[in-house]
Amino acid sequence: MTFFSWIKKQLQIISPTIRPHQERRHNRHSDYHQKKRRSFKNQPESSQTDDLKSKLPESSTQAETTEPPTIVTPADTTDNVQQAQVIFSYLDEQNQPIAKADIVRGNLGQTFHFRIPDFSDYYLTSIENFTYQFKKTNQEVTLHFALKDGLPVMIYCLDTDTGQLLKSVQLLSGKIGQAFHIEAPTINGYRVINSIGDVYGHFDQQTHGLIFAYRRQHWETVQPVEYFVKLKRSHNVFDYPQGRPLRTGLPANVIIKIFARVDLTDQTSWLNIGGFEWIKNINLEPSDPPSHHLIETITKTSRNPVRLSGTIDFVPNKKIAYFNQPYGHKIGSLPHGSRVSISATIVDDQGLIWYELANYGIIPKAYVIVDR
Repeated sequence: MTFFSWIKKQLQIISPTIRPHQERRHNRHSDYHQKKRRSFKNQPESSQTDDLKSKLPESSTQAETTEPPTIVTPADTTDNVQQAQVIFSYLDEQNQPIAKADIVRGNLGQTFHFRIPDFSDYYLTSIENFTYQFKKTNQEVTLHFALKDGLPVMIYCLDTDTGQLLKSVQLLSGKIGQAFHIEAPTINGYRVINSIGDVYGHFDQQTHGLIFAYRRQHWETVQPVEYFVKLKRSHNVFDYPQGRPLRTGLPANVIIKIFARVDLTDQTSWLNIGGFEWIKNINLEPSDPPSHHLIETITKTSRNPVRLSGTIDFVPNKKIAYFNQPYGHKIGSLPHGSRVSISATIVDDQGLIWYELANYGIIPKAYVIVDR
Protein backbone atom coordinates (compact mmCIF):
# COMPACT_ATOMS: atom_id res chain seq x y z
CA MET A 1 0.00 0.00 0.00
CA THR A 2 1.45 3.39 -0.97
CA PHE A 3 1.69 6.35 1.44
CA PHE A 4 -1.16 8.20 -0.28
CA SER A 5 -3.36 5.07 -0.33
CA TRP A 6 -2.81 4.77 3.43
CA ILE A 7 -3.70 8.44 3.88
CA LYS A 8 -6.93 8.05 1.89
CA LYS A 9 -7.88 5.00 3.96
CA GLN A 10 -7.27 6.98 7.15
CA LEU A 11 -9.20 10.00 5.95
CA GLN A 12 -12.77 8.69 5.35
CA ILE A 13 -15.45 10.75 7.13
CA ILE A 14 -17.43 9.01 9.88
CA SER A 15 -19.58 11.26 12.10
CA PRO A 16 -20.04 9.93 15.68
CA THR A 17 -23.67 9.11 16.44
CA ILE A 18 -23.44 9.72 20.22
CA ARG A 19 -21.10 12.27 21.71
CA PRO A 20 -18.97 11.07 24.64
CA HIS A 21 -20.79 13.06 27.37
CA GLN A 22 -24.19 12.01 25.96
CA GLU A 23 -23.09 8.39 25.97
CA ARG A 24 -22.06 8.63 29.63
CA ARG A 25 -25.45 10.22 30.55
CA HIS A 26 -27.26 7.49 28.68
CA ASN A 27 -25.33 4.77 30.49
CA ARG A 28 -25.92 6.37 33.88
CA HIS A 29 -29.69 6.69 33.26
CA SER A 30 -29.83 3.08 32.14
CA ASP A 31 -27.99 1.86 35.23
CA TYR A 32 -30.20 3.97 37.54
CA HIS A 33 -33.50 2.51 36.24
CA GLN A 34 -32.12 -1.03 36.14
CA LYS A 35 -31.06 -0.74 39.78
CA LYS A 36 -34.52 0.52 40.78
CA ARG A 37 -36.18 -2.42 39.05
CA ARG A 38 -33.83 -4.93 40.63
CA SER A 39 -34.29 -3.53 44.15
CA PHE A 40 -38.10 -3.45 43.79
CA LYS A 41 -38.18 -7.02 42.48
CA ASN A 42 -36.12 -8.34 45.40
CA GLN A 43 -38.40 -6.83 48.11
CA PRO A 44 -41.05 -9.07 49.84
CA GLU A 45 -44.50 -8.91 48.31
CA SER A 46 -45.96 -7.14 51.35
CA SER A 47 -43.18 -4.60 51.29
CA GLN A 48 -43.78 -4.00 47.58
CA THR A 49 -47.50 -3.46 48.30
CA ASP A 50 -46.78 -0.99 51.10
CA ASP A 51 -44.33 0.80 48.94
CA LEU A 52 -46.88 1.15 46.15
CA LYS A 53 -49.50 2.38 48.59
CA SER A 54 -47.16 4.99 49.93
CA LYS A 55 -46.82 6.37 46.42
CA LEU A 56 -50.59 6.55 45.81
CA PRO A 57 -52.33 9.91 46.60
CA GLU A 58 -54.31 9.99 49.85
CA SER A 59 -57.90 11.21 50.20
CA SER A 60 -58.84 14.57 48.75
CA THR A 61 -59.04 16.14 52.23
CA GLN A 62 -55.55 14.93 53.07
CA ALA A 63 -54.27 16.10 49.65
CA GLU A 64 -55.54 19.63 50.36
CA THR A 65 -53.74 19.82 53.71
CA THR A 66 -50.53 17.97 52.73
CA GLU A 67 -47.63 19.72 51.06
CA PRO A 68 -46.80 18.50 47.54
CA PRO A 69 -43.97 15.90 47.28
CA THR A 70 -40.49 17.08 46.59
CA ILE A 71 -39.28 16.12 43.03
CA VAL A 72 -35.66 14.99 43.05
CA THR A 73 -33.81 15.80 39.85
CA PRO A 74 -30.53 13.94 39.15
CA ALA A 75 -27.50 16.19 39.19
CA ASP A 76 -26.40 17.45 35.73
CA THR A 77 -23.32 15.42 34.80
CA THR A 78 -22.74 16.89 31.30
CA ASP A 79 -19.03 17.60 30.76
CA ASN A 80 -17.94 20.87 29.21
CA VAL A 81 -16.45 19.31 25.97
CA GLN A 82 -14.83 21.74 23.53
CA GLN A 83 -15.80 21.73 19.85
CA ALA A 84 -13.02 21.63 17.23
CA GLN A 85 -12.70 21.85 13.46
CA VAL A 86 -10.21 20.96 10.72
CA ILE A 87 -10.16 22.90 7.44
CA PHE A 88 -8.95 21.05 4.33
CA SER A 89 -7.69 23.38 1.57
CA TYR A 90 -6.83 22.34 -2.02
CA LEU A 91 -4.17 24.41 -3.78
CA ASP A 92 -2.48 24.22 -7.21
CA GLU A 93 1.18 24.82 -8.05
CA GLN A 94 0.65 28.60 -7.77
CA ASN A 95 -1.02 28.17 -4.35
CA GLN A 96 -4.39 29.05 -5.85
CA PRO A 97 -7.48 27.11 -4.70
CA ILE A 98 -8.81 24.56 -7.15
CA ALA A 99 -11.96 23.79 -5.14
CA LYS A 100 -13.91 25.04 -2.11
CA ALA A 101 -12.33 24.07 1.21
CA ASP A 102 -13.92 21.29 3.29
CA ILE A 103 -14.53 21.68 7.05
CA VAL A 104 -14.76 18.71 9.44
CA ARG A 105 -16.15 19.38 12.96
CA GLY A 106 -16.12 17.27 16.11
CA ASN A 107 -15.05 17.13 19.77
CA LEU A 108 -11.56 17.88 20.91
CA GLY A 109 -9.60 14.65 21.14
CA GLN A 110 -11.79 12.67 18.76
CA THR A 111 -10.35 10.89 15.71
CA PHE A 112 -11.97 11.11 12.30
CA HIS A 113 -11.67 9.78 8.76
CA PHE A 114 -11.56 11.93 5.64
CA ARG A 115 -11.76 10.94 1.97
CA ILE A 116 -9.51 13.01 -0.32
CA PRO A 117 -11.51 14.33 -3.32
CA ASP A 118 -10.54 13.25 -6.83
CA PHE A 119 -9.86 16.08 -9.29
CA SER A 120 -9.70 14.66 -12.83
CA ASP A 121 -7.18 17.18 -14.19
CA TYR A 122 -4.90 17.18 -11.11
CA TYR A 123 -2.78 14.77 -9.11
CA LEU A 124 -1.80 15.05 -5.42
CA THR A 125 1.82 16.11 -4.76
CA SER A 126 2.03 16.75 -0.99
CA ILE A 127 0.07 17.30 2.23
CA GLU A 128 0.91 19.82 4.96
CA ASN A 129 -0.08 19.36 8.63
CA PHE A 130 -1.71 16.01 8.08
CA THR A 131 -3.87 14.88 11.01
CA TYR A 132 -6.62 12.39 11.82
CA GLN A 133 -7.49 13.76 15.26
CA PHE A 134 -9.01 16.95 16.63
CA LYS A 135 -5.92 18.07 18.56
CA LYS A 136 -6.88 21.71 18.93
CA THR A 137 -9.95 23.82 18.26
CA ASN A 138 -8.80 25.07 14.84
CA GLN A 139 -6.49 23.17 12.52
CA GLU A 140 -5.63 23.55 8.84
CA VAL A 141 -4.56 20.82 6.43
CA THR A 142 -3.27 21.91 3.01
CA LEU A 143 -3.29 19.48 0.09
CA HIS A 144 -1.11 20.50 -2.86
CA PHE A 145 -2.02 19.40 -6.39
CA ALA A 146 -0.36 19.73 -9.81
CA LEU A 147 -1.93 19.74 -13.27
CA LYS A 148 -1.61 16.52 -15.22
CA ASP A 149 0.18 16.53 -18.58
CA GLY A 150 -2.16 16.56 -21.56
CA LEU A 151 -1.81 14.01 -24.34
CA PRO A 152 0.66 15.13 -27.04
CA VAL A 153 0.21 16.75 -30.42
CA MET A 154 1.89 14.56 -33.07
CA ILE A 155 3.49 16.56 -35.91
CA TYR A 156 4.15 15.00 -39.33
CA CYS A 157 6.13 16.55 -42.19
CA LEU A 158 5.28 14.87 -45.51
CA ASP A 159 6.28 15.32 -49.11
CA THR A 160 2.80 15.76 -50.56
CA ASP A 161 3.85 14.51 -54.00
CA THR A 162 5.62 11.30 -52.95
CA GLY A 163 4.20 10.61 -49.50
CA GLN A 164 7.73 10.50 -48.09
CA LEU A 165 8.17 11.39 -44.42
CA LEU A 166 10.69 14.25 -44.42
CA LYS A 167 11.37 14.30 -40.65
CA SER A 168 10.85 12.02 -37.70
CA VAL A 169 7.45 12.44 -36.05
CA GLN A 170 7.62 15.18 -33.41
CA LEU A 171 5.69 15.05 -30.13
CA LEU A 172 4.66 18.34 -28.52
CA SER A 173 3.33 18.13 -24.95
CA GLY A 174 2.15 20.44 -22.17
CA LYS A 175 -0.09 20.70 -19.12
CA ILE A 176 -3.85 20.20 -19.48
CA GLY A 177 -5.40 23.50 -20.54
CA GLN A 178 -2.09 24.99 -21.69
CA ALA A 179 -2.32 26.71 -25.10
CA PHE A 180 -0.16 25.71 -28.07
CA HIS A 181 0.72 27.38 -31.37
CA ILE A 182 2.64 25.28 -33.87
CA GLU A 183 4.58 26.58 -36.85
CA ALA A 184 5.76 24.38 -39.71
CA PRO A 185 9.40 23.30 -39.34
CA THR A 186 11.81 24.65 -41.97
CA ILE A 187 13.15 21.93 -44.28
CA ASN A 188 15.90 22.78 -46.77
CA GLY A 189 14.79 22.45 -50.39
CA TYR A 190 11.07 22.36 -49.53
CA ARG A 191 8.21 24.79 -49.00
CA VAL A 192 4.98 24.31 -47.08
CA ILE A 193 1.87 24.28 -49.25
CA ASN A 194 -0.81 23.05 -46.82
CA SER A 195 -1.57 21.74 -43.34
CA ILE A 196 -4.15 19.33 -41.94
CA GLY A 197 -5.10 19.66 -38.27
CA ASP A 198 -5.16 22.44 -35.67
CA VAL A 199 -2.10 24.68 -35.40
CA TYR A 200 -3.79 26.48 -32.46
CA GLY A 201 -5.42 24.80 -29.48
CA HIS A 202 -5.09 23.59 -25.90
CA PHE A 203 -3.66 20.38 -24.52
CA ASP A 204 -6.33 18.05 -23.21
CA GLN A 205 -6.94 14.36 -22.67
CA GLN A 206 -6.99 13.53 -26.40
CA THR A 207 -4.13 12.97 -28.83
CA HIS A 208 -4.07 15.46 -31.71
CA GLY A 209 -2.43 15.02 -35.12
CA LEU A 210 -1.06 17.78 -37.34
CA ILE A 211 0.27 17.19 -40.87
CA PHE A 212 2.34 19.74 -42.76
CA ALA A 213 2.42 19.09 -46.52
CA TYR A 214 5.64 20.12 -48.30
CA ARG A 215 6.69 20.37 -51.93
CA ARG A 216 10.16 20.64 -53.36
CA GLN A 217 11.23 24.25 -53.70
CA HIS A 218 11.88 24.14 -57.45
CA TRP A 219 8.75 22.13 -58.32
CA GLU A 220 6.35 24.65 -59.80
CA THR A 221 3.33 22.49 -60.63
CA VAL A 222 2.47 18.84 -60.03
CA GLN A 223 -0.36 17.19 -61.96
CA PRO A 224 -1.61 13.65 -61.42
CA VAL A 225 -2.21 12.17 -64.89
CA GLU A 226 -2.90 8.81 -66.44
CA TYR A 227 -1.94 8.13 -70.04
CA PHE A 228 0.50 6.13 -72.18
CA VAL A 229 3.50 7.30 -74.21
CA LYS A 230 5.82 5.59 -76.65
CA LEU A 231 9.52 6.39 -76.39
CA LYS A 232 11.10 7.53 -79.67
CA ARG A 233 14.57 7.12 -78.22
CA SER A 234 16.12 5.35 -75.24
CA HIS A 235 15.67 7.19 -71.95
CA ASN A 236 17.59 7.36 -68.73
CA VAL A 237 15.48 6.75 -65.63
CA PHE A 238 16.01 9.01 -62.58
CA ASP A 239 15.13 8.62 -58.92
CA TYR A 240 13.65 12.19 -58.86
CA PRO A 241 13.16 15.01 -61.32
CA GLN A 242 16.67 16.39 -61.74
CA GLY A 243 17.81 13.51 -59.51
CA ARG A 244 20.50 10.91 -60.10
CA PRO A 245 20.18 8.42 -62.97
CA LEU A 246 19.47 4.80 -62.13
CA ARG A 247 21.64 2.04 -63.56
CA THR A 248 19.14 0.75 -66.11
CA GLY A 249 17.22 2.92 -68.57
CA LEU A 250 14.43 2.24 -71.04
CA PRO A 251 15.00 1.30 -74.68
CA ALA A 252 13.33 2.99 -77.66
CA ASN A 253 9.81 1.97 -78.75
CA VAL A 254 8.73 1.04 -75.22
CA ILE A 255 5.12 1.96 -74.39
CA ILE A 256 4.82 3.00 -70.74
CA LYS A 257 2.16 4.46 -68.51
CA ILE A 258 2.57 7.96 -67.03
CA PHE A 259 1.22 8.70 -63.54
CA ALA A 260 2.25 12.31 -62.89
CA ARG A 261 3.80 15.32 -64.58
CA VAL A 262 6.03 17.86 -62.81
CA ASP A 263 6.97 21.23 -64.31
CA LEU A 264 10.02 22.82 -62.72
CA THR A 265 11.02 26.43 -62.31
CA ASP A 266 13.75 25.96 -64.97
CA GLN A 267 10.99 25.21 -67.53
CA THR A 268 11.83 21.49 -67.79
CA SER A 269 9.12 18.83 -67.52
CA TRP A 270 9.35 15.36 -65.96
CA LEU A 271 7.08 12.31 -66.07
CA ASN A 272 6.59 9.74 -63.33
CA ILE A 273 6.50 6.17 -64.61
CA GLY A 274 5.79 4.59 -61.22
CA GLY A 275 7.23 4.72 -57.71
CA PHE A 276 10.44 6.74 -57.53
CA GLU A 277 11.19 6.48 -61.26
CA TRP A 278 11.10 9.52 -63.56
CA ILE A 279 11.97 10.32 -67.17
CA LYS A 280 12.33 13.60 -69.02
CA ASN A 281 9.31 14.72 -71.02
CA ILE A 282 11.21 14.69 -74.33
CA ASN A 283 11.58 12.34 -77.33
CA LEU A 284 8.26 10.60 -76.81
CA GLU A 285 4.73 10.67 -78.20
CA PRO A 286 1.20 9.83 -76.95
CA SER A 287 0.23 6.20 -77.47
CA ASP A 288 -2.62 3.79 -77.02
CA PRO A 289 -2.23 1.19 -74.26
CA PRO A 290 -0.19 -1.80 -75.41
CA SER A 291 -2.29 -4.77 -76.46
CA HIS A 292 0.19 -7.47 -75.52
CA HIS A 293 3.74 -6.29 -75.00
CA LEU A 294 5.20 -3.09 -73.70
CA ILE A 295 7.88 -3.16 -76.38
CA GLU A 296 8.29 -4.75 -79.77
CA THR A 297 8.52 -8.51 -79.67
CA ILE A 298 11.81 -9.80 -78.30
CA THR A 299 13.12 -12.10 -80.97
CA LYS A 300 15.41 -14.16 -78.77
CA THR A 301 16.19 -14.81 -75.10
CA SER A 302 18.47 -17.31 -73.50
CA ARG A 303 18.04 -18.64 -69.98
CA ASN A 304 20.88 -20.20 -68.02
CA PRO A 305 20.14 -21.86 -64.64
CA VAL A 306 22.49 -20.80 -61.84
CA ARG A 307 22.69 -20.98 -58.05
CA LEU A 308 23.82 -17.61 -56.78
CA SER A 309 23.07 -15.28 -53.88
CA GLY A 310 23.14 -11.52 -53.78
CA THR A 311 21.88 -8.24 -52.35
CA ILE A 312 19.45 -5.73 -53.89
CA ASP A 313 21.35 -2.50 -54.70
CA PHE A 314 18.92 0.30 -55.52
CA VAL A 315 18.45 3.51 -53.48
CA PRO A 316 18.64 3.50 -49.64
CA ASN A 317 15.19 3.39 -47.99
CA LYS A 318 13.45 2.76 -51.34
CA LYS A 319 12.16 -0.26 -53.27
CA ILE A 320 12.89 -1.61 -56.75
CA ALA A 321 10.20 -3.33 -58.85
CA TYR A 322 10.49 -6.88 -60.18
CA PHE A 323 8.55 -8.28 -63.18
CA ASN A 324 6.92 -11.44 -64.46
CA GLN A 325 9.31 -11.46 -67.46
CA PRO A 326 11.86 -9.12 -69.11
CA TYR A 327 9.96 -5.87 -69.95
CA GLY A 328 6.85 -7.49 -68.53
CA HIS A 329 4.35 -6.48 -65.84
CA LYS A 330 5.39 -5.38 -62.38
CA ILE A 331 4.37 -8.01 -59.83
CA GLY A 332 6.08 -6.76 -56.69
CA SER A 333 8.95 -4.79 -55.18
CA LEU A 334 11.94 -5.36 -52.93
CA PRO A 335 13.60 -2.85 -50.59
CA HIS A 336 17.20 -1.80 -50.96
CA GLY A 337 19.51 -4.20 -49.11
CA SER A 338 17.25 -7.27 -49.39
CA ARG A 339 18.96 -10.65 -49.63
CA VAL A 340 17.91 -12.75 -52.67
CA SER A 341 18.66 -16.10 -54.33
CA ILE A 342 19.25 -16.15 -58.10
CA SER A 343 17.99 -19.21 -59.94
CA ALA A 344 18.80 -18.19 -63.54
CA THR A 345 20.25 -15.48 -65.79
CA ILE A 346 18.32 -14.27 -68.84
CA VAL A 347 19.87 -12.43 -71.79
CA ASP A 348 17.54 -10.68 -74.25
CA ASP A 349 18.17 -9.82 -77.90
CA GLN A 350 19.32 -6.29 -76.96
CA GLY A 351 22.14 -7.66 -74.84
CA LEU A 352 20.57 -6.79 -71.49
CA ILE A 353 21.00 -9.31 -68.67
CA TRP A 354 18.24 -10.10 -66.19
CA TYR A 355 18.23 -12.19 -63.03
CA GLU A 356 15.47 -14.62 -62.20
CA LEU A 357 14.99 -14.44 -58.42
CA ALA A 358 13.79 -17.49 -56.51
CA ASN A 359 10.31 -16.89 -55.00
CA TYR A 360 10.07 -13.46 -56.66
CA GLY A 361 10.38 -12.53 -60.34
CA ILE A 362 12.68 -10.97 -62.96
CA ILE A 363 14.93 -8.00 -62.20
CA PRO A 364 17.67 -6.24 -64.20
CA LYS A 365 21.16 -7.45 -63.35
CA ALA A 366 22.31 -3.91 -62.53
CA TYR A 367 20.22 -3.88 -59.35
CA VAL A 368 21.77 -6.96 -57.75
CA ILE A 369 25.25 -7.32 -56.28
CA VAL A 370 26.23 -11.00 -56.48
CA ASP A 371 28.17 -12.54 -53.59
CA ARG A 372 31.72 -13.51 -54.44
